[in-house]
Amino acid sequence: MIAAAAALLLALPLAAAGSAPVRMSERERAIHVLDRLGYGARQGEVDRVLKEGVDAWVARQLRPETIDDSALDKRLSALPILRLSGRELYAAYPDDRTSTDGTKPADVADAMAAAKVLRAVESERQLQEVMTDFWFNHFNVSADKDQDRWLVSPYERETIRPRVFGRFRDLLGATAHSPAMLAYLDNFRSTIDSRYAPASSREAISAMEKKVAVDSMRGDRVKLGLTENYSRELLELHTLGVDGGYTQKDVVELARILTGWSMVLPRPRNRSEAFEFRFKAQRHDPGPKVFLGQDFPGSGEDEGERALDLLARRPETAKFIATKLCRRFVSDDPPADMVERVAARFRESDGDIRRTLEALFSDPAFYERRFFRAKVKTPLEFTASALRASGASLRDPFRVAQGIADMGQPLYRCDAPTGWPDDARAWINSGAILARTRAAADLFAGRRDSPAGADAKALLVATAARGPASEVSAFTDAFLGGVIGERARVAITARLGASSPPEAAAAFVLGSPDFQRK
Repeated sequence: MIAAAAALLLALPLAAAGSAPVRMSERERAIHVLDRLGYGARQGEVDRVLKEGVDAWVARQLRPETIDDSALDKRLSALPILRLSGRELYAAYPDDRTSTDGTKPADVADAMAAAKVLRAVESERQLQEVMTDFWFNHFNVSADKDQDRWLVSPYERETIRPRVFGRFRDLLGATAHSPAMLAYLDNFRSTIDSRYAPASSREAISAMEKKVAVDSMRGDRVKLGLTENYSRELLELHTLGVDGGYTQKDVVELARILTGWSMVLPRPRNRSEAFEFRFKAQRHDPGPKVFLGQDFPGSGEDEGERALDLLARRPETAKFIATKLCRRFVSDDPPADMVERVAARFRESDGDIRRTLEALFSDPAFYERRFFRAKVKTPLEFTASALRASGASLRDPFRVAQGIADMGQPLYRCDAPTGWPDDARAWINSGAILARTRAAADLFAGRRDSPAGADAKALLVATAARGPASEVSAFTDAFLGGVIGERARVAITARLGASSPPEAAAAFVLGSPDFQRK
């Protein structure tokens, strides 16, 4: 069955986007917002959104503070690790080499991955979860990198999540000050560099070199000099974009501006301040710089804030952020005129994310039918939407998260600063399709030891469905809001024999090309 389903998916590629501005039906609009602004519809949710009104549902999701999520909060309370600070995590989950009780830093990322699954599947604040995922991915850090093993959890909880609907400048500044980002892109090591520093700083550099020599003798990993990792990604990935008009000289000058932006490392003498942001003036390059055509006279920490102000308000940043939002919510290749309208709102609102999203979701192009199910779900999105659609019992979110990792998306462990890709090419291949089809079949297998399970027969009780065709229709109504391509419907029905169990029909619908899309 699994091999046949994989062959079916490969035979039914994504439909090509047309150019005619045909609007979605009201039912399609409801399905669209549930798929794009959330992790898919639960059974009956399409009708509930239609009753509330699609626009009203969207407006409510844009203000998550008005939505009760206490049921999820109660379940997350079973994961107290999520509430610990970086210092507390460092103490409770020591380095693997020094652990004596079996705890290790990987436990932190595993708990975060389990919580992410729970939030995606069970949260009523669906857009908040999508936007938290979007901005974490935009400002990506990896739980496999050095100190980030202890810092990723507070990074998402304290830096990303509270700001997902706020001002972009505030979010940008929070990530720039975050120990997780400082560690991930090595800026906490960046110091004044004799290649660029003014002659007046030679004495300070000499003193620092002596201190570095002493620290190195003590076994600390210390290296004097400029680190360009963060400045480069700040320009290319966080603000202007790769075509944003900056030069290599700008990368170096920004790195000089941000020297001294560091943190307190955990040491016996400063354990109470470990993993706090610290501007270390002695490491800062005080010389004049010219960044993006503007003079920076060398004013200490303030010049870093001024650089962030400049980047947050550049028109290239508005276009880059608008493009990424439109790619996430609309199409892998979003319309240029739509991107410009969203970018205009971003500029006019001084980077107000909520208002920018309002412009995106109210844009006429957002509901053009060519964008209905035009994007491919990531492994996380596929898994969460399958659990939501089938009404599955989520017994072990840790193992479900491991299944997502097996599909190619280990949560919080994307090594590249680009984050996980947001286009079909990254997620569609025969191996990925096979893994998804197997996961769909496992969901209805009825094994008690399964991390999640759904009852296909129970889903058919109210429908009185008999035979492959009627069962496919029933599961289409339950999982896809009643909307499936005719070619897929015929192909799935043809694959099912008269004696095929309901579990087979349910797995085929969840594994269909229509369900792989959002």
